[in-house]
Amino acid sequence: MIDARLAGHSGIGVYLAQLLPRVVPPLAAWRPLVLTRAGQRDAIAVSLPTNIDIQTWDVPPLSARCLVSTPPYATSSDLLWTPHFNVPLRCAMPLAVTLHDLLPLTAPALAGTGRAVPVRWWVRAIRARARAVLCVSEFTRGEAVRFGACDRDEATVTPLGVDPTWFAMPRAETAAAHDPPTIIYVGLLKPHKNVTRLLRAFAQVRNHIPHRLVLVAHHARVRNVDREALALITQLSDRVELIDDLPQKDLVARVQAAAFAVLPSLHEGFGLPALEAMAAGRPVLAGRAGALPEVCGDAALYCDPLSVESIARGLTLLAGDAPLRARLSTAGRVRAATFSWDACAALTVAALARALAESPRGAA
Repeated sequence: MIDARLAGHSGIGVYLAQLLPRVVPPLAAWRPLVLTRAGQRDAIAVSLPTNIDIQTWDVPPLSARCLVSTPPYATSSDLLWTPHFNVPLRCAMPLAVTLHDLLPLTAPALAGTGRAVPVRWWVRAIRARARAVLCVSEFTRGEAVRFGACDRDEATVTPLGVDPTWFAMPRAETAAAHDPPTIIYVGLLKPHKNVTRLLRAFAQVRNHIPHRLVLVAHHARVRNVDREALALITQLSDRVELIDDLPQKDLVARVQAAAFAVLPSLHEGFGLPALEAMAAGRPVLAGRAGALPEVCGDAALYCDPLSVESIARGLTLLAGDAPLRARLSTAGRVRAATFSWDACAALTVAALARALAESPRGAA
């Protein structure tokens, strides 16, 4: 049984969209059952074989109801794979869990009030019932071990991948030659994404560089939205553009058209927007925090995410140094090519198959 209720969300939605069609068919012998919310079925079904069973579990994930709700068909299933730490607490079925981050435990002040307590409950359930713990980075595996979700040798690192559309070279007229040039940020507008310091840094350098700052930052109806960042965006509206969401094709085009990308996060379990920007040939200014150094390697320029001055220096350097941008562009594409969704899926299938083999009923 696969909990796909977070389909359509930001990072985890991308993860599900890429992995479900790659993971479900190889596990057909165990009769996969995909659980989704009402209204999502058709979008999920189009990417799966027609004989895959898709059922509704219309309980909002990461909600209070989710803490006490039992998934349908729990008693007749051998394993539940959930793509986040929000595992069901009121049933004893074995689990496979993908951990993207443990931010509510790592930095509760950034995650929002009241989130640490349920996450501790989920971590205890994972520790007791998980047959497979999948971590998207070595950094996240370290956090999972530190907070007691698993032992190091019990967790499998399954790095995320890059959709091939990001590697397509942009048309000449959309390449990074816009007037004025743009700097792009992609991600949620939440405190741990550090957009407030990015905006303060941009305010410091705006009179010294010609660039506009484009924020593709989901913020409408987002819990724990960064309200200080929203206020600064209003103050800087002549040079800062805020976009809540973009279709995938338009997002790729926006990133390809930017002079460079910036992801100054205080915490990242992986950092997919940085990897996608590198695949698109865009230089990246990244915060030296979380999994970003692990993902970007030596193919990015780093800043201290706690220092507005360090972020400002990075913005000025990348804006004014064409040879540096060219070097990072080439290195970034090479680095990004080492990550693939096929490799992530293969590791995931192997881990799930091992977990399923522990079932007394085995495969059908």
